[in-house]
Amino acid sequence: MAKKKVVPELVTHNFVAKHMHDFNKSQTFVDRKKDAKRGYAKHKKGRYSDDYRPFCFNGFYFYA
Repeated sequence: MAKKKVVPELVTHNFVAKHMHDFNKSQTFVDRKKDAKRGYAKHKKGRYSDDYRPFCFNGFYFYA
């Protein structure tokens, strides 16, 4: 009897599945609607006076 040839199995490496548990973590998100009702602002407006702005923006306005 002749021996059957052993065919090597092709192994596909799925790197997404391999590193899935390292990066896919659950997170708690902040409710922005509740924060807006409380008065929280992510970027505070009006922190800088006109002294820090470039010279062309200091009271230099065009009216059409």
